[in-house]
Amino acid sequence: MIHDEAFAEIKALVIGRTGHHYYADKDSQLAERIAHRMAATGDATPAAYRDRLRDPHDAEWPLLESAVTINETFFFRFAEQFDALRSDILPRLIRRNAAEKRLRIWSVGCSTGAEAHSIAIVLTDLLGDAIGEWRIALTGTDIDEAALNAARQADYSSWALRTMGEAERTRLFERSGDRYRLRERYRGLARFERHNLMSMIDGTGALGFTDYDLILCRNVLIYFAQEHATAIVGALVERLAPKGLLLLGHAEPNPGFDAVADPVQVAGVLAYRPKGSVERAVPVVPVAVALPSPPPPAPPKRAVPARPLPVPPPLVERTPDAVARYFAALDALASGDKDSAERAFRDALYLDRSFAMAHYQFGHYLLAQGRQPDGKRSLTNALRVAAALDPATELAEGEGMTAGAMTAAIRHIIGTTR
Repeated sequence: MIHDEAFAEIKALVIGRTGHHYYADKDSQLAERIAHRMAATGDATPAAYRDRLRDPHDAEWPLLESAVTINETFFFRFAEQFDALRSDILPRLIRRNAAEKRLRIWSVGCSTGAEAHSIAIVLTDLLGDAIGEWRIALTGTDIDEAALNAARQADYSSWALRTMGEAERTRLFERSGDRYRLRERYRGLARFERHNLMSMIDGTGALGFTDYDLILCRNVLIYFAQEHATAIVGALVERLAPKGLLLLGHAEPNPGFDAVADPVQVAGVLAYRPKGSVERAVPVVPVAVALPSPPPPAPPKRAVPARPLPVPPPLVERTPDAVARYFAALDALASGDKDSAERAFRDALYLDRSFAMAHYQFGHYLLAQGRQPDGKRSLTNALRVAAALDPATELAEGEGMTAGAMTAAIRHIIGTTR
């Protein structure tokens, strides 16, 4: 299919409509998804499928959009951001809006809804019985209709709850077999709508998306071209309330965003506000004055070398393409597609051989499949990467996991799988 001249037009149509520049150099992955949809529509050739897609209103478009969207998500993702939300950001919003008892929050690219429902849980716990007195507009949006339907059901596998202990799962979810449904107390707060982020750029976006106290757009922009990602950030901050905040994912902040939004540190995490809304310190220009002649210099003293200030360990960052393939692997695991998961893990590691979390998760997957030598080899690769770092260094996409914690965990796992 890749060599069929119609494929190039299909690819251009998909990227132009969804903004998923991620597929610009991933023809085989896109072709695989298109082939599944062609089998469903009965189109025998790429040309026939292309002709169908030339109609922007064809019923196939929502189904194809769902097929090309990566839906990796889980509850309370990025632990340090949710710590900040729970302890500082949301309590501050509640205090600030206490008089009118109104909050507007938008989860952009919400996938199957774990992020929006996580916010609903935190708000419900913070407000308690008083939540009924508040007008809370908590909206999750995505281009994928199938994901939105799943979000409305709020029914998940254990994979989406993987950061929670058993007591927390029991408190928040009703279990039926291997499925977990969010309890009704938390389930009714978020609502979900279809929304295409590209409409933020071309001016066709709905007018109702405005005046938000908080917008979360996390691990969405990594799939877009840089110029589109920057334009989307600019459009999102314009839809914030005067003191509103935009939160992005770990791999997404880019110096280019500073041209369209003001970066701020809030409770230890990076956020963005509307451009020009953050006051910056103005440097003081010294005024030249006449001074008396200085006294003769004193005899030189023996210099004592200054002790350097401790430098906090950095957060290890990964290349966006490798991160995207890593999330594709996790998404495939969540849906039970083991073959696609393994391919995506291998793609991520081909793009970035020092991606510790990809080695680590791939190793766990292989061990779970009974492939002990392969699993231990992947974990050993993760161990080599982590052991070379400062133990306090936070690993990219590790949800706060440090190099030291990974090193200890892998040594324990390898020791117990001999």
